[in-house]
Amino acid sequence: MSIVPFVHSRFGNLSHPHAVRMGVRPSISEDGFQEDGRLLIHLTVTGRCYARCEGCINSKVTMGCLDHRDTVVTFEETNPERDTILIQRLADRHPGRIITLCFYGGEPFLATAKMVKVWQSLRESETSERFQFLVYTSGEKIEEAFKAYPEFMEDIWTYSVSIDGDETQNDRIRMGTSLKNIVTNLRSLSSFFKGNVLFWSTLRESQSLLNCFQEFMRLYRLKLVNHFFWHWAEDREPFQDLDSFAKRYGEELEEIMDVYVRKLDEGILLPLTHINELILYLLTGRERGHTACGVEIAENYDIVSGKVYPCADLPTDAAIGHLDSAGRLELKEYDLNSLVAYKKELGCLECGVYPYCGGRCPVQAIVGSGERTRQICQLMRLHVGIVQERLVDIHKALKKHDLSLQNVYDRSAFLAKYTDVVP
Repeated sequence: MSIVPFVHSRFGNLSHPHAVRMGVRPSISEDGFQEDGRLLIHLTVTGRCYARCEGCINSKVTMGCLDHRDTVVTFEETNPERDTILIQRLADRHPGRIITLCFYGGEPFLATAKMVKVWQSLRESETSERFQFLVYTSGEKIEEAFKAYPEFMEDIWTYSVSIDGDETQNDRIRMGTSLKNIVTNLRSLSSFFKGNVLFWSTLRESQSLLNCFQEFMRLYRLKLVNHFFWHWAEDREPFQDLDSFAKRYGEELEEIMDVYVRKLDEGILLPLTHINELILYLLTGRERGHTACGVEIAENYDIVSGKVYPCADLPTDAAIGHLDSAGRLELKEYDLNSLVAYKKELGCLECGVYPYCGGRCPVQAIVGSGERTRQICQLMRLHVGIVQERLVDIHKALKKHDLSLQNVYDRSAFLAKYTDVVP
């Protein structure tokens, strides 16, 4: 497949696998850091959603449907009794591991009562102490849910809130939402919750990363959010003008990294989740060894409509398990490495940023277009290259303020595994 390359002024032709190479500087003499060993289970609470996001992954990518999400029946809603058993059976396969149950959708707060039933059942179980809870949400129904279920809302470990920039940009891209309403709900959340609130942006071709960052910083200063992550939208269509998007993305990321380094030199670690994880990988020479989401290592599970998937955003024929009529868990003998066979075609193992990237998201690679996937490979090299250029200054600032790598991980990078990990 012939791909039009993006040629960067410093990195050259970014379609070349060695345009950017990690490890160009020696590793530092530190012990490194210990990563979070929790198991992830995603539960799709409902397929219903009102956000009408441009390029919705569930309708456009997973289902190949061009209609808005609110006109499409994507998945049946969770059956709390059945799905609680499924969760417990999956947990039994990994004794002793702490499990993060991630409530997913759709918009989970459109079926809050069912979500709460799952939570109650797990909290009343003998293995209650093994579970912590995360919810992915548009953020507009938090206040309403707290009034009805305050104990549940206070017990959430992390709220991941989708915000795609300032009011103008967010409301244009997420047409069914209102940033004003989201902020009102975040203010309500801050009155009873002091845990992790992740500002999650999905970048489409018409969006500005800098706009998202500036809105994050505004809400961060107001103490309404305390982590930031962004990623490029999966899509079946290639970027229409990769040259313009990559140029703007690179310029805006450089501006963000200038702010990051300046703040770090002042002793302030900005909580840019995946940037901090990338910095740790660059400083230590660590290699991920698998796709960022870990789909092929058979330790993370997604439950959708009573079936177990290696990823909720894969097509419905990718199910690998379910409960039988006696309530026993049945999992297929399935070579999950087949889900990442595309790495060979992409040439991932020869790519200079593979130690961090681990191979592009299987949803994009399997369901999306090959052209867009290769375009994203170019963006990934650009992303890593820009961060790596600032590594010496970052290391100096960390040493200046006695910030250990474990500190960077524990304060920010730990949350990367609960996102799409890489942009």
